Amino acid sequence: MGKGHRIRERYEATAAGYDELYRAEQYEKYSVALKRVPPKGRVLDAGCGTGLLAEYMRTAGYLDNVSEYYCLDYSWEMLRIARWRLSHICPGKCHVLEGNAMALPFHDNVFDVVYSFTVLDLVDNLDIAVRELVRVSQGPVVASLLKKLPYKDKLLSQLKPIVAVTSKDVVLRLD
Repeated sequence: MGKGHRIRERYEATAAGYDELYRAEQYEKYSVALKRVPPKGRVLDAGCGTGLLAEYMRTAGYLDNVSEYYCLDYSWEMLRIARWRLSHICPGKCHVLEGNAMALPFHDNVFDVVYSFTVLDLVDNLDIAVRELVRVSQGPVVASLLKKLPYKDKLLSQLKPIVAVTSKDVVLRLD
């Protein structure tokens, strides 16, 4: 069983309490990242979890600049919560689907902006996931990594620009 399956099981088990545990931490990342790389047009949230980024975007007024929002996650239980949330905050504009960041189910260059918060720390193959995120975007690709993980050093050694630093994460541009 690969890392991805273990991660899925962990998120399936914790989905009900995810927002309460992680909303403030996620909002901190969203706040600094979206100020520097605001959403527009077609947006992909790769690893959307319970749909907190869309919730933040609506609250902060960013959702008005988005024509279509795609919320993709590997956990069915997280997607169940995201589907409910997005049906209330952006019906018709927001789409929720199951998928893996290492094999995105989209054509090349279809998104104007791609965000992937708290995902690259969890994938089986960092290089493949980064290539996939960049492949589907015709614009900026923004991702966060925990400061304490060695993956961060690999991406920084490739001269990936830092967008922001939060209490726990480094936010990078991958494009």
